[in-house]
Amino acid sequence: MQLTQRHIDALTKAETLMFHSDFCPYLELKTLLPNVTPQARSQFRTLFTNYYGLNTGGLTQDFKDKYFAILHSGEIFKNQKPQFDSILLDLHKIPRKKGDKAMPFSFVSKLVAIHDEKSPIYDRHVLNFFGEQAPPATTPMTGRINWYVGFLNQVATDYAEWSQDARVTPILTNLKNRDQQLAQCDVIRLMDFLVWKVGNQKLL
Repeated sequence: MQLTQRHIDALTKAETLMFHSDFCPYLELKTLLPNVTPQARSQFRTLFTNYYGLNTGGLTQDFKDKYFAILHSGEIFKNQKPQFDSILLDLHKIPRKKGDKAMPFSFVSKLVAIHDEKSPIYDRHVLNFFGEQAPPATTPMTGRINWYVGFLNQVATDYAEWSQDARVTPILTNLKNRDQQLAQCDVIRLMDFLVWKVGNQKLL
């Protein structure tokens, strides 16, 4: 996707509105992730749940238990590639509180992204920024998953290209200057923060 001036203005404004609370929980999660002690795992789960909204969407305790089991399983990647399809299918089997089943695209992107900073996050704000729509629920499951993986790959490619854009680099520099740990994050993750803020603040 080609960035218009409208998008640049929104990203610029988003950076000025960024609070420590927007990214510090993520930085803490990255610190906690390698710690396998029960206390650290409990802290990680609570923080991750609150930061990424796992208490929304009608998710059951069974779903959350399975979700974190996968997250800490060490079996997310095969040949260094995220196994989006198998993770989605495993979690899709677990009904939500109202008894229906959903394809947890957003939550799975966050599960993978906490391990791989080059893997972008998917949510409604990203869709809106890119002017995209997810396939309807009536689309065959394979088609929906293929679209999702393809879209995430395109987002990652675009974020990486945008980070080299002379209009975007000053925005990223300002963001990095906010925190030493943040400055070490991959540009994909930094773009995640900015695009989320654009959507959250309705800047487009």
